Amino acid sequence: MRVAQIVGEKSRTKMIVIGVIALLVLITFFSSIRTIGTGQIGVVTVYGKVTGRELSEGIHFVLPWGINSVAIYDVKVQKETVDSTAASADLQDVTSQIVLNYRLNGNEVSRIHQTIGPDYVSRIITPAINEVFKAASAQYTASELITDRNRLKAEAQKSLAERLKDYGIEVDQLSITNFSFSDSFSKAIEDKQVAQQNAERAKFNLEAARTDAEAQKVQAETLTPQYLQKMAIEKWDGRLPTYMGSGTVFNIPLGQ
Repeated sequence: MRVAQIVGEKSRTKMIVIGVIALLVLITFFSSIRTIGTGQIGVVTVYGKVTGRELSEGIHFVLPWGINSVAIYDVKVQKETVDSTAASADLQDVTSQIVLNYRLNGNEVSRIHQTIGPDYVSRIITPAINEVFKAASAQYTASELITDRNRLKAEAQKSLAERLKDYGIEVDQLSITNFSFSDSFSKAIEDKQVAQQNAERAKFNLEAARTDAEAQKVQAETLTPQYLQKMAIEKWDGRLPTYMGSGTVFNIPLGQ
């Protein structure tokens, strides 16, 4: 009986050990798997140090138990929207919404992780957008910002692309929308537009009056007595008027 108990305890201990080992194997297996999604790159580190190994899309195996860590970066086109404020060349405050489409250079992801880290948007992109917009806006007056927005956009996009390229970030497209100015400047623009409309209306009325006066002058010069007599003769039906007073018809004296 005593031998049977010893054998049973050994058997249970063996089963427990096997179960623990199997559990550890499963944990090790699943902790070694990393899945990288479409348009992503995984940067592998060893205790926080960049190894230079990058994981492409799909399933990969890394060292388990925290030896290897994987930081995942999206290399698809991404969008960042920034509300930025600047001053024009004539010292008018201008606020605009700037939309940037960009992507991470797939060959620079390890360097981005090593030198900047995952918070590259707040550390690099947003400050760069604000500084470029301020510098570009300072080259134009407030009125020019409205009329030359495309030129401003092209210059800002070129400057931003050169600035971000050094960090492994590629600019795809920059858009500048929703320009807004101070209330006083906006009112001045509105008053100027109204004045221009009134001036155009006055010019139109003047041209119309001049045209009408010229038409009347031509008409007065054309409708001479001889011409009116000729028109009357051409339209006369050959009958004398039934009532004849003083005067003439076609210069023919009428009876009294």
